[in-house]
Amino acid sequence: MAVSAAEIEIGKRLFIEGWGGDTPEAPLQFMTEDVVMRDILGHAEAMRGHQEVVDFWGKAAGNLRVPPEEIFVSENGMSMTWMAYVRIVDDSENKGKWICGEGMSRLEFRDGLVCLEVDYWNGPQGMCDDWEEHLNARAAMTPEQLGQITGGNMDL
Repeated sequence: MAVSAAEIEIGKRLFIEGWGGDTPEAPLQFMTEDVVMRDILGHAEAMRGHQEVVDFWGKAAGNLRVPPEEIFVSENGMSMTWMAYVRIVDDSENKGKWICGEGMSRLEFRDGLVCLEVDYWNGPQGMCDDWEEHLNARAAMTPEQLGQITGGNMDL
């Protein structure tokens, strides 16, 4: 069965409002209770269920932004490219800046909610002062230009 427009919206909201939310529980409203999640880089084993997701991602609540860029749909689910931004909160000289990196996620749905999320990325690729400015600069680039950069600083 094809992915519905409502499911595509849930997938986008998971990343914008869920992973970008201010509480560890923010993503759960978009996931089934028995969700299976894999973060290829940061978590060797699959996370199963709400509590394991909160236990792993909760520490990033309020300091993570993962805006989707491109959406791809198939009969089995959807994939999206995204740019992840993590605010630096330690007392280093970079405090308040954002570590950033490109990635892609595969989502499957059941009963209108995400039941599987697999994240593919290679970790942080750079740093920026303002995540929204960085994202807007990326949006203004052609696909060819985007293919020639990493997630790091750009000459704006």
